[in-house]
Amino acid sequence: MAILEGSFYSKNLGRDTDVSIVLPHDSAAEPAWGYPVLYLFHGSGDNHKAWLLRSNIERYAAERGVALVLPDVQDSFYCDMKYGGKYLTYLIEELPEMAGRMFHISYTRERSFVGGAGAGGYGALKCALLSPERFSGCIALSPVTEIQAYVDYTVREGKSKLWKGIFGEDLYIDKSHDLYTLASNANSFIHICPKFYIACGKQDSVYEQNLRFKEHLNDCHIDFTFEQANAGEEWSFWDAAVQRGLDLMLS
Repeated sequence: MAILEGSFYSKNLGRDTDVSIVLPHDSAAEPAWGYPVLYLFHGSGDNHKAWLLRSNIERYAAERGVALVLPDVQDSFYCDMKYGGKYLTYLIEELPEMAGRMFHISYTRERSFVGGAGAGGYGALKCALLSPERFSGCIALSPVTEIQAYVDYTVREGKSKLWKGIFGEDLYIDKSHDLYTLASNANSFIHICPKFYIACGKQDSVYEQNLRFKEHLNDCHIDFTFEQANAGEEWSFWDAAVQRGLDLMLS
């Protein structure tokens, strides 16, 4: 694999933004239609280097011939911010276009996947549910699935400034940010619904959220795989789970 670190100017963010690109470098194996790609998102407090530093994702991608695109979304929580960049639009539209044009990464739905852990898991689910025409699979590890409850809790912990930058002074969270609403709308695209792989540790603070969201996906007749283990919010758990998620996406 070849690891490329750099930045480029984003029209949606209005500034330069960092990204890590990991490419299979064996040109003999390079597919004419571009490498399959996993857009992999970091959690709160991390950046685009987190997965490369804390997991073995580079090796797992190399073994499967998959490219990785790891963006930096700062404290946007994978949203088009009220007072900041349009991060969600950047991730769904601008980043895949740039990756395909510059790095021979596939731009087709069938070979494009999205994943993440924690807040990144929320972002991955959001992208997949909002843009099933862009991503054919989603790996969500210990995702935040109840955004309103999460915001309310962190506001009580004194973090309202962060959320006001994202949602505005009144902290109004419209339905476009709510995974339950997005999943309920799945009947409008059920013929191209992405594959979903969700994994969460039983000791993770979002475990009960994940169980409730799992039931909602069942109610919405969305096909998914859900796994759990005796683990908390741990990189060792995510490192193991992302391999199973990749294999499911590529099967």
